[in-house]
Amino acid sequence: MKKSILRFSAMAMVALSLTFIGCSKDDDDSSNPDNSTPTVTIEQKNKAIVIDITGTWCPPCGAYGIPGFNDAIAKGKDKMVPFAIHVSDPLSVSAMNDVANLGRFKSNSVPRIAAGNGLVFPAGVFSNISATGDKIVSSVDTFIANNPVVAGVTLNNLKVDGSNISIDVHSKFFNTAVTGDYQIAVYFYENGVIQSQKISGQPDNANQQHDHTIRAVATPTAWGEAITISGDVRTKTYTAPMNAAWKFQNMGAIAIIWKKVSSSDYLYINGNIK
Repeated sequence: MKKSILRFSAMAMVALSLTFIGCSKDDDDSSNPDNSTPTVTIEQKNKAIVIDITGTWCPPCGAYGIPGFNDAIAKGKDKMVPFAIHVSDPLSVSAMNDVANLGRFKSNSVPRIAAGNGLVFPAGVFSNISATGDKIVSSVDTFIANNPVVAGVTLNNLKVDGSNISIDVHSKFFNTAVTGDYQIAVYFYENGVIQSQKISGQPDNANQQHDHTIRAVATPTAWGEAITISGDVRTKTYTAPMNAAWKFQNMGAIAIIWKKVSSSDYLYINGNIK
């Protein structure tokens, strides 16, 4: 493991040096309380995914990556679909390695943070946590401004039924003239997961709180399953086994529409979070 440190001058008006800090590794192993049926509204607007690709073994992830990711969520959460993919640690979900290792999201360093369809931080993040958050939000704004709303998705009725967790997912295409192969993927995540974390310059934090941590993939793969291009609302319930150690009150679901470019390449189209 090595730290990747890059320095550069900030904007002309601020004589501030920001340090990129990250870890390198050769490969990533990588509600509805009363259960009533709500009216389904699918907003015609884009949100950008923001992915924190992280590891509990990585000191800069604890010192700068997690705080920078959380800062971005606080500043722009209504515009983004945030989630964390853990690599080579106890919180890893093997199916999500496909997303972490997608060419447009991959490098040999963590923390690395993606927004929309590219990496904001390929090899570590700023040591200035607020600057990290600002850059992520700026990338989110750029994605939203530069991409027309092709399709949308919304989620409701998150519940546990026996040993399964489930969510109702509704999607539709606003532009039915598009062509290509589109897929919908559904993930369950948990906030407040306690797991020991390495932190640069400090002792390990045995009680580190990890939020937006992917726990399960509810579709056949992390890229989802095929959906038909249609202006009608498509509704389907997705389920995954519920681990007894997970806290349902801290859980949520994410739905993402991907466009399949090739067997090894996907484009993020839109998504939403419950």
